[in-house]
Amino acid sequence: MTSTLRPSPDEWDVVSAIRQIKVLARRLEPEYDCSSAVGEVLTRVEPSERKSIVQELYHLALRQRVKVATLVDLTTGLEELDSYAERGELEEAAMLFDDMALQARLGSQLLKAVVLSRVSLAGASMGTQSSSIEGSER
Repeated sequence: MTSTLRPSPDEWDVVSAIRQIKVLARRLEPEYDCSSAVGEVLTRVEPSERKSIVQELYHLALRQRVKVATLVDLTTGLEELDSYAERGELEEAAMLFDDMALQARLGSQLLKAVVLSRVSLAGASMGTQSSSIEGSER
Protein backbone atom coordinates (compact mmCIF):
# COMPACT_ATOMS: atom_id res chain seq x y z
CA MET A 1 0.00 0.00 0.00
CA THR A 2 1.48 3.34 -1.04
CA SER A 3 1.04 6.47 0.96
CA THR A 4 -0.79 9.37 -0.63
CA LEU A 5 1.61 11.68 1.21
CA ARG A 6 4.69 10.27 -0.52
CA PRO A 7 5.93 12.62 -3.24
CA SER A 8 6.14 11.51 -6.86
CA PRO A 9 9.66 10.80 -8.24
CA ASP A 10 9.78 14.30 -9.78
CA GLU A 11 8.63 15.92 -6.54
CA TRP A 12 11.15 13.79 -4.64
CA ASP A 13 14.00 15.37 -6.62
CA VAL A 14 12.73 18.82 -5.68
CA VAL A 15 12.20 17.89 -2.01
CA SER A 16 15.61 16.23 -1.86
CA ALA A 17 17.33 19.22 -3.47
CA ILE A 18 15.65 21.66 -1.08
CA ARG A 19 16.69 19.55 1.91
CA GLN A 20 20.28 19.42 0.68
CA ILE A 21 20.36 23.18 0.09
CA LYS A 22 18.94 23.83 3.58
CA VAL A 23 21.65 21.64 5.11
CA LEU A 24 24.30 23.56 3.17
CA ALA A 25 22.80 26.91 4.20
CA ARG A 26 22.90 25.93 7.88
CA ARG A 27 26.66 25.54 7.95
CA LEU A 28 27.99 27.78 10.69
CA GLU A 29 31.41 28.80 9.41
CA PRO A 30 31.20 32.58 8.87
CA GLU A 31 33.35 32.46 5.74
CA TYR A 32 31.34 29.60 4.22
CA ASP A 33 29.43 30.51 1.07
CA CYS A 34 27.07 27.81 -0.11
CA SER A 35 27.08 28.96 -3.75
CA SER A 36 29.27 26.28 -5.30
CA ALA A 37 27.64 23.47 -3.31
CA VAL A 38 24.16 24.76 -4.20
CA GLY A 39 25.21 24.90 -7.84
CA GLU A 40 26.26 21.26 -7.63
CA VAL A 41 22.88 20.27 -6.15
CA LEU A 42 21.07 22.19 -8.88
CA THR A 43 22.96 20.41 -11.65
CA ARG A 44 21.33 17.17 -10.46
CA VAL A 45 17.83 18.61 -10.87
CA GLU A 46 15.96 19.05 -14.13
CA PRO A 47 15.74 22.69 -15.28
CA SER A 48 11.95 22.48 -15.16
CA GLU A 49 12.14 21.59 -11.45
CA ARG A 50 14.47 24.45 -10.56
CA LYS A 51 11.65 27.00 -10.71
CA SER A 52 9.77 25.30 -7.86
CA ILE A 53 13.04 25.07 -5.91
CA VAL A 54 13.59 28.82 -6.31
CA GLN A 55 10.07 29.53 -5.07
CA GLU A 56 10.42 27.24 -2.06
CA LEU A 57 13.82 28.66 -1.09
CA TYR A 58 12.39 32.17 -1.27
CA HIS A 59 9.48 31.22 1.01
CA LEU A 60 11.93 29.61 3.44
CA ALA A 61 13.95 32.84 3.52
CA LEU A 62 10.79 34.82 4.26
CA ARG A 63 10.07 32.50 7.18
CA GLN A 64 13.53 33.29 8.54
CA ARG A 65 12.60 36.99 8.54
CA VAL A 66 9.54 36.18 10.66
CA LYS A 67 11.69 34.17 13.08
CA VAL A 68 14.18 37.03 13.42
CA ALA A 69 11.35 39.53 14.00
CA THR A 70 9.92 37.28 16.71
CA LEU A 71 13.30 37.05 18.41
CA VAL A 72 13.72 40.83 18.24
CA ASP A 73 10.32 41.19 19.93
CA LEU A 74 11.52 38.90 22.72
CA THR A 75 14.36 41.31 23.48
CA THR A 76 12.11 44.34 24.06
CA GLY A 77 12.45 43.99 27.83
CA LEU A 78 16.23 44.13 27.60
CA GLU A 79 16.41 47.87 28.23
CA GLU A 80 14.77 47.27 31.61
CA LEU A 81 17.79 45.21 32.64
CA ASP A 82 21.07 46.75 33.61
CA SER A 83 24.59 45.39 33.71
CA TYR A 84 23.91 44.07 37.22
CA ALA A 85 20.85 42.03 36.21
CA GLU A 86 20.57 38.38 37.16
CA ARG A 87 23.13 36.24 35.40
CA GLY A 88 20.38 34.02 33.96
CA GLU A 89 18.55 37.00 32.44
CA LEU A 90 21.71 38.20 30.71
CA GLU A 91 22.55 34.69 29.49
CA GLU A 92 19.03 34.33 28.10
CA ALA A 93 19.37 37.66 26.28
CA ALA A 94 22.71 36.55 24.88
CA MET A 95 21.14 33.32 23.61
CA LEU A 96 18.39 35.32 21.91
CA PHE A 97 21.02 37.36 20.08
CA ASP A 98 22.90 34.19 19.12
CA ASP A 99 19.68 32.71 17.77
CA MET A 100 18.91 35.93 15.85
CA ALA A 101 22.33 35.76 14.23
CA LEU A 102 21.84 32.11 13.26
CA GLN A 103 18.37 32.71 11.83
CA ALA A 104 19.53 35.79 9.94
CA ARG A 105 22.52 33.89 8.52
CA LEU A 106 20.26 31.07 7.36
CA GLY A 107 17.96 33.62 5.69
CA SER A 108 20.97 35.19 4.00
CA GLN A 109 22.27 31.85 2.72
CA LEU A 110 18.79 30.87 1.48
CA LEU A 111 18.51 34.14 -0.45
CA LYS A 112 21.97 33.56 -1.94
CA ALA A 113 20.76 30.12 -2.99
CA VAL A 114 17.68 31.76 -4.60
CA VAL A 115 19.94 34.09 -6.59
CA LEU A 116 22.16 31.21 -7.65
CA SER A 117 19.14 29.11 -8.57
CA ARG A 118 17.73 31.92 -10.69
CA VAL A 119 21.06 32.34 -12.46
CA SER A 120 21.15 28.60 -13.02
CA LEU A 121 17.57 28.69 -14.28
CA ALA A 122 18.35 31.55 -16.67
CA GLY A 123 21.45 29.71 -17.91
CA ALA A 124 19.43 26.57 -18.55
CA SER A 125 16.82 28.48 -20.57
CA MET A 126 19.59 30.26 -22.51
CA GLY A 127 21.15 26.89 -23.27
CA THR A 128 17.81 25.62 -24.55
CA GLN A 129 17.37 28.73 -26.67
CA SER A 130 20.87 28.51 -28.16
CA SER A 131 20.36 24.80 -28.90
CA SER A 132 17.15 25.55 -30.76
CA ILE A 133 18.84 28.43 -32.63
CA GLU A 134 21.77 26.21 -33.60
CA GLY A 135 19.36 23.52 -34.77
CA SER A 136 17.44 25.98 -36.96
CA GLU A 137 20.64 27.28 -38.60
CA ARG A 138 21.53 23.85 -39.93
